[in-house]
Amino acid sequence: MATTNAGGSVKSSGGRGKAKQPGIEIKAASESEGAAALAAQQPEDAAHYCGEGDTSEECALLRFRFFIIDTGWKSVSAKVIRDNFAMIREYQEGDALFVLSREQSMNLVKRHPDMIGKDPIILVHDLHAHNYHEDDNDYHGFRLNLGLITDGAAVLETLQRFLRFVHLHRRSRDIEQDIKDKLHRDGIKGSIEIIRSGSKDVMGG
Repeated sequence: MATTNAGGSVKSSGGRGKAKQPGIEIKAASESEGAAALAAQQPEDAAHYCGEGDTSEECALLRFRFFIIDTGWKSVSAKVIRDNFAMIREYQEGDALFVLSREQSMNLVKRHPDMIGKDPIILVHDLHAHNYHEDDNDYHGFRLNLGLITDGAAVLETLQRFLRFVHLHRRSRDIEQDIKDKLHRDGIKGSIEIIRSGSKDVMGG
């Protein structure tokens, strides 16, 4: 995945020989950043409201923060994530991607033991959650638990469906309902969890 050397730079195993794409931010996440993503605190700079029909570039970009949590299990799902890391970057659409180190991931999972065995996890923090869910501020994002899938082909297919969903629904006014309608229908119900403040609603768990 990504490691931080003594100088603080980040190296990615998925992007060897590939120039960093404009608008894409890749950096190691601190433990506090990882914990904040899990707790889904609403940042002050996420105030832009994308109304219906809004096609502005500002609306399309910077809706999500991606966190990759990988404690180091030698599993087919971990291999798929590592082998396709560059593809994950391609579909970020300018959103920041934070790759937790093994130590950071382990500490985070230990604090939230319900996550044991579910990683690698792609955690998506929805920066526009408050704008889209004025009547339900508990929603803050969602996560894909690829560690629950044991077949390599199924892991890759699920990852592709997940990235396609995020790409197509980044302007959605009710992405939580879209998850129930689209991702559940696509057959990956048990691997998706909604992130809420104070509690997590396990969808299909």
